[in-house]
Amino acid sequence: MNAATSDEELILTVDVGTSSVKAVLYDTAGRVLATAQRRYGYQSPQPGWAEADPQEWWDGTRQAIQELAGQFDLGNVAALSCTGQMHTAVFLDEHGQVIPPTILWLDRRASHELEELQSRWHLPPYELNSTYTLPKLYWLCRHRPEVLARVRKMIWPKDYIRYRLTGEICTDLTEAGGAALLDWQTRQWTLERLEMVGLSPEVLPEVRPADGSGGSLLPDVAAELGLNPAARVVVGMGDVAALFGGAPLRPGRVICSLGSSSMVFMPCEAGRVPQDPLRRLYVYPFGPCPMLGGVSSTTGASLVWAFEQIFQGPRQNIPFAQCIEEALGVPPGAGGLVFLPYLAGERSPYWSDHICGGFYGLRLGHETRHLVRAVMEGVVFSLRHLLDIYGEIGAPADEIALAGGGTQTAGWPQMIADICQLPVLVYAEQETVTRVLYALCMVHLGRGEFISLLERTYGEPERFEPRTQYAEVYAPLYRTYRLFSEFAYHVSSEGH
Repeated sequence: MNAATSDEELILTVDVGTSSVKAVLYDTAGRVLATAQRRYGYQSPQPGWAEADPQEWWDGTRQAIQELAGQFDLGNVAALSCTGQMHTAVFLDEHGQVIPPTILWLDRRASHELEELQSRWHLPPYELNSTYTLPKLYWLCRHRPEVLARVRKMIWPKDYIRYRLTGEICTDLTEAGGAALLDWQTRQWTLERLEMVGLSPEVLPEVRPADGSGGSLLPDVAAELGLNPAARVVVGMGDVAALFGGAPLRPGRVICSLGSSSMVFMPCEAGRVPQDPLRRLYVYPFGPCPMLGGVSSTTGASLVWAFEQIFQGPRQNIPFAQCIEEALGVPPGAGGLVFLPYLAGERSPYWSDHICGGFYGLRLGHETRHLVRAVMEGVVFSLRHLLDIYGEIGAPADEIALAGGGTQTAGWPQMIADICQLPVLVYAEQETVTRVLYALCMVHLGRGEFISLLERTYGEPERFEPRTQYAEVYAPLYRTYRLFSEFAYHVSSEGH
């Protein structure tokens, strides 16, 4: 037990991801005290399908919290909150038990249903795309109606964990928007869409503020986890929407979370919400304007693929760091090689499950290190593409705040600065999503305002300035990237 914090109030946060759950403990000043993580998997019964068992999420959450309880007195936790993967609906029956299947956000079985729904309502893909809940509900309506017939409540992963903690069922605006069941103007449920898939309005949970009360801890759960039964449970918000916590918000600053996939966020100015050709808007729970957001599907995943399938290949025990070191030894431009990072379709700006990735410009002189460098640069080209679109609609960026695991990959932040010709800021604290939960808990406790609470937790960032000498190197390669990305999109569209 850590005696140094024996009387100090604590904030507990939980992040329920697709492949792992993480519990992060904060003090009230916003410092991370400890982290515990548990991994789990998901099933793919058919190609393109992905299903999970929510009980594994709960088991992992309990184990992670119990690990923290071995280090700190969790009786001092004043408040706790959860975030989690969005769009993944969890169905509960009349007894509050999970009804399978729990279809994950990355599942692609509902592509035909998606096309029909988009055609019926003439909806832009930021309101309805393959990751969202509604197309999967329509698939179940057509193929597994007996499942929906048993549903009494529908919630999402973070809500399920909170339900197991408190016994109360509720959600927040970010999850409602991510389900494609929210009216963006009124911020109310769109009941017509729900009824079309055969569900009654009663299955929808109450929508509460992200910093509102999510209920009280169940006494037996509090005892098992070593928590104070009087600790406040705060509603929380979805993980994608919480990624804007990666850096202090201000006009002109883009927040880019660089991970397996990457998100690019920019706050809208008050009273001005531009049309979003990236086809993604996120509800911002602390103001009337949404966040502009673009998503590139397989950024970090492309680099892992290049390492495992190209660089490492049949060779074994070659460290990832060696792969990156050799790739960075190749001069900028990768010998004229250009990579399209569409290894699992692409979201922004194409919203296509069919578009494919690939290399252009391969020659006999290229080595594996050139290919890896081209993958790294191609990922950055995809991010620059999103930034350029923002500039075209009157929301230009003047700097990039970088967050996520990709910031730890040597050379990538500087590469982003060079290709985008913008300063890049990297904040040392990588707990982007759970930091937002910390701030929500503190707001709930009456300890401050949301933005000011977030801002006081940021240290001084490491700054990477763009090197102007590389602007001319990357300019023709980026033009080639844009040309071939459009070509790939049109070819994929004609084939389907």
